[in-house]
Amino acid sequence: MKRLFFALWPDDNSRQQIAQINQQITFPDIRKLIPDNLHITLVFLGNVDDAIATAVQQRAGDIIAPPISLQFDELDYWVKPKVVCLTCQRQPKAVYQLVNALTAMLTEYPVRVEQRPYRAHITLARKAKQRPELNFSPVVINADSFALVESISTEKGVRYQVRERWLLEG
Repeated sequence: MKRLFFALWPDDNSRQQIAQINQQITFPDIRKLIPDNLHITLVFLGNVDDAIATAVQQRAGDIIAPPISLQFDELDYWVKPKVVCLTCQRQPKAVYQLVNALTAMLTEYPVRVEQRPYRAHITLARKAKQRPELNFSPVVINADSFALVESISTEKGVRYQVRERWLLEG
């Protein structure tokens, strides 16, 4: 079984900007994401067997969607999952087009897809107890591709590995 999700993968410059914001969060006992794991989840697949993983990976190449530009300009705290994340005041139509195309493709497979309305976010820290008060400059992520990512458990914690990327063009 593989734990998979589709995501937008920030470039190194954006990743560095996000990591600088994350360094300002100083709550005790929180678990910050390491810079290499920062991403924008599009659709979470969860645990899937190798056959489904391969089929989904092959089908994802058929997705046609335009490039996406997201401005992460808000810091949010989500109470139930206890996460601090960056979010966008406005989400472009292009991100919804891609999420909807991926979700429609996944209906052919035994994958349970999130039913809540999509909200682009970048998780910064887990096990938080409140929203930090930070001043930061917005981070703009210009995505020209999307990725299928695998969550791999290691002795040092979870590591996210890109399995494949596809260009956004159209």
